Amino acid sequence: MHYKDVIFANEKFSFFANGELYWPSKKTLIISDLHFEKGSFFSESNQYIPPFDTIETLRQLSNFINNHPVEKIIFLGDLIHDKFAFQRMATKSKELFFKILENIDCTLTVGNHDNIRFLKDIGLNLTNKVVIDGICFSHYPSINQTFSVFGHFHPKVKLIINSRGIWVACFVLNTERILMPSYGYYTGGLSIKSAQIKKLFKAQYEIFPLAKEKIYKLSLKK
Repeated sequence: MHYKDVIFANEKFSFFANGELYWPSKKTLIISDLHFEKGSFFSESNQYIPPFDTIETLRQLSNFINNHPVEKIIFLGDLIHDKFAFQRMATKSKELFFKILENIDCTLTVGNHDNIRFLKDIGLNLTNKVVIDGICFSHYPSINQTFSVFGHFHPKVKLIINSRGIWVACFVLNTERILMPSYGYYTGGLSIKSAQIKKLFKAQYEIFPLAKEKIYKLSLKK
């Protein structure tokens, strides 16, 4: 699996090409915005896209777990797309997900799509934020911690390859913040040039685009 090591808050983290953030010294995996059952949600509203996003996301997650020592997972919000997601989830998807919950300490920092009523009894720790060694992990950017790792915005960047532009998900990094890419399929994205993302980062920052199972690094200035 292709990855890039970075130093953040004096700790070594690894950005992986599928959107995983791994903290080796803590054996902790951080992923954001899985949006389980977004495909079936749109299918039910006559927007016919293949409703297999959840199973593919879980297979990707299971593959990472099988290849790395993971003792803790922090989901940075929007685990599900809507409150009926688990009702629509296929049996195989449920089996994969509950196997992960049974074997690994899993915490969800609740996002705007997460309905606590449907998540409180499935084996997840639910909270608004997790703070470890001064680093805040949450769905939204922290306003009272120096170091913040968050999701919500689904950042994407446009790359020019062979004179053609393609949009890809990305990590965004500066000395105080890591903005996570969305981990789920069909989640879309918000351009890193958008006002919402630009105001979160200072004059100098780095972009880590995810493309074809590889991760790249771009240093940018406003």
